[in-house]
Amino acid sequence: MANTREHIGSSIRVTVIGSVLNVVLIVLKLSLGILGHSRALVADGLHSMTDLMTDAILVGGLIIGAKPTDESHHYGHGKVEILVEMLLGGILVLAGILIIYDSAGDLLSPSNTTPSMFVIPAALFSVLSKEWLYRITMRTARSEGHPALVANAWHHRSDALSSVGVLLAVSLAIIHPAFAAADPLVGFVVAILVIGTGGKIGWKATLRIIDTAPAGDYMERIHRMIMEVPDVRSVRNLRMRYVGSLIAVEVHLGLDPEMSIDRGHAVAYEVKRSILERDSRVFDVLVHMEPENREPRQRGARGREKGFSPSV
Repeated sequence: MANTREHIGSSIRVTVIGSVLNVVLIVLKLSLGILGHSRALVADGLHSMTDLMTDAILVGGLIIGAKPTDESHHYGHGKVEILVEMLLGGILVLAGILIIYDSAGDLLSPSNTTPSMFVIPAALFSVLSKEWLYRITMRTARSEGHPALVANAWHHRSDALSSVGVLLAVSLAIIHPAFAAADPLVGFVVAILVIGTGGKIGWKATLRIIDTAPAGDYMERIHRMIMEVPDVRSVRNLRMRYVGSLIAVEVHLGLDPEMSIDRGHAVAYEVKRSILERDSRVFDVLVHMEPENREPRQRGARGREKGFSPSV
């Protein structure tokens, strides 16, 4: 199972690296923003504080989500990671709204103080470091298969975009105070991008938590895997759902009605083994066996099938 404690080390490690860098950025932005008379940099420093909160939430979610099955959680704790992903998406939307609020305030009450030159290197360092964090976090997320880590990567990218706005506004304000209005205008654009990203992340997480099946091409690939197993005559009621970042598969096999129970179980076991070994995203496969000449069962109350079907 990919989502276990021994497989989340790199995800936690890259998150901790981000946390350490966030602390440095918060101190740098707030101190230099105050000394350099840059409201934009101070606001950006406050925005970076949300990263520490999301980092803590993410680490906690990864650790809890990797816990094994127990008497109360037969399918493990993987959905905790989806909840974390939804929360991070919501935080991104909130961050975008706050950027709009700050930008509107700056537009209505522009500052008459010209920022100091040393504010520019601080903003530039923020842009470069946050973009670097985005890249290493996204690379780890794709390698480890953690959607919540993808959400956190986009949070880093949102901070980088926010700092780009600060860098542009401060540079223009130093050139001429009349250009100070560029700060809130850029902020509005950044906010729209951040809100859109957060909404997209939250929507994808919502689809997974309500047991939306994977895409059709993925299901077709699993179908082909099953049909490649000898003695499988047909595939019926192939169903899948997400448990965290992983997938649970349930399938009904049509087998030769003259086949022995032992042989039927051997075929079912081979189907399960083949899927688990060939696709790391699948953590569990439930295989039912049915005689090929029997019509697929109709569903009874609460989605349960009428009749009996041996399973592996």
